[in-house]
Amino acid sequence: MNYNYLHILDHMEYIPEATLENTVTIMKPKKIDFDKKVDIYFNLHKKVWSVRQSGKVIQHTSFIQVRDPQFVVNPKGRERVLREKKKNVHAFVRGYVIEGLPIFPDKQKFVSYNPYKNNSFVERGTGDDICSSPFASLEVINQKPRVEALWY
Repeated sequence: MNYNYLHILDHMEYIPEATLENTVTIMKPKKIDFDKKVDIYFNLHKKVWSVRQSGKVIQHTSFIQVRDPQFVVNPKGRERVLREKKKNVHAFVRGYVIEGLPIFPDKQKFVSYNPYKNNSFVERGTGDDICSSPFASLEVINQKPRVEALWY
């Protein structure tokens, strides 16, 4: 007989179901509606992509692909970052989630955004503004976001 196991049982108490429901939030997994756009942003605390649909975060992931992405920066949110020197969610990729893409695109551009340097998403290397592309692939590598705009 395991003494530790019995010791734990002695200290357990019954919690009425009504109390439990008011104390614990049960998360039900939500599915992405592929017919509705999502907003995807890099979650600085969790180091993953947060996927928001209809105003609610429905998923966290390290890899996601979208079609018809728009690279969106909310100017007022950026102004707040510059004023307070504290980041907030004001930049994201908006598009339709897709299951997968072919491996070899005709053209690809790595995309980044830094509120202290740019007022929009830009192509890494050239600094040229980028607003949209036919497809985008977002992943997290070594806890850092990587965004690729893709053309097929």
